[in-house]
Amino acid sequence: MRTTAVSLLFLLVQFQDVFAAPTQVPFDSDLVAKRPPRKLRGRFLHLTDMHPDPYYRVGTSEKSACHRRKPKKAKPRAGEHGIPFGDCDSPFSLTNHTLDFIDKKWSEEVDFVIWTGDSARHDNDRKLPRTTKEIYELNRAMARKMEDVFLSKGVPVIPTIGNNDVWPHNIMLPGPNDITFQYSVIWRSFIPFPSFQVFQRGGYFSVDVIPGSVAAISLNTMYFYTSNKAVGGCEVNDPQDPGNLQFDWLEVQLQTFRSRGMQVWIAGHVPPSARNYYPECHVRYVELSLRYQDTILGHLFGHMNVDHFFFLDAQEVTHNGQARSSDALEEDEQDVKKKHKDLYGSLLKNFNHSSRTRTCLPSESSRTIFLDHPTFQAISVSLWMEEGQEAPMRHVLIV
Repeated sequence: MRTTAVSLLFLLVQFQDVFAAPTQVPFDSDLVAKRPPRKLRGRFLHLTDMHPDPYYRVGTSEKSACHRRKPKKAKPRAGEHGIPFGDCDSPFSLTNHTLDFIDKKWSEEVDFVIWTGDSARHDNDRKLPRTTKEIYELNRAMARKMEDVFLSKGVPVIPTIGNNDVWPHNIMLPGPNDITFQYSVIWRSFIPFPSFQVFQRGGYFSVDVIPGSVAAISLNTMYFYTSNKAVGGCEVNDPQDPGNLQFDWLEVQLQTFRSRGMQVWIAGHVPPSARNYYPECHVRYVELSLRYQDTILGHLFGHMNVDHFFFLDAQEVTHNGQARSSDALEEDEQDVKKKHKDLYGSLLKNFNHSSRTRTCLPSESSRTIFLDHPTFQAISVSLWMEEGQEAPMRHVLIV
């Protein structure tokens, strides 16, 4: 179903806790400073697109977004843990069960958590329109669970803003604004203090997840996304466009980490394809990704609700910012969505061994796939999980 998640499912809280405010702990507080050093595990967890829905009801119709029983004869009906491959969002029973499982089995077995957004339901029910209050309350509840499950054990969490984490849907004005302010408070536990000013301006930040070795960069892809009509789309003649400002900042971050001899995971919500990004934004992303591929370990995104990867190819991007294969790419993505059930089954069958293979980090050895080509970078996008299935833990690193 749309609301399961990436790389191992996940999340949320008991219904009565959904609207509780989180305890905010500054990243550099005494609580964090007093934690003993953790033994590296060589694994990380990627969570995304949980879409918790406080209005989900068992036995309701999919046509009503699993909110009402009418039409009574419509099938399938909403189950206790959702509708696999359906159009309803996640019931709390699914998110709670999943995060409880991760807490018991995996929370102390990972070095950091990448959390790539969409922690609120879709705006798919005209009778129950979303509000900013609901969106922020769901994100507060999610942040508290992430603090309890991971941060309390010394595991860093790197969140990003999704297109359903804002209101109106898909729209985000240049910052500073109410969205960047709200998430700077909600995610205060996760954002390093030196990054607060940058985050309040643009909604992005970077952090060392393994000090001196590995960092993570959280991008605000809303400023690159073609559905966000409140920005200019990285226009060349507008250096103050929020997308251009973010890429300027990203270049500085990558250069700094390179000079420190570190490697970086880049995370965001909307993946960088010619269909998803404004042309100039797409060109800038491809150019930086290829120029710093000695520093970038990989790219992790969500949004598409299907597990796949694709390549950034310099040869497909022309100098004027147009992608030659954008139409073909859109057709491919639509085809993948239509066939996601077959794709999911094939992935489980062909890569079942992945669940027994550890992710490679600089601290330990493991099997890593290398792609030796100067004009390519690989993008990994979220895993679509079916409730009850075991998810592979291993990410393929392509550098």
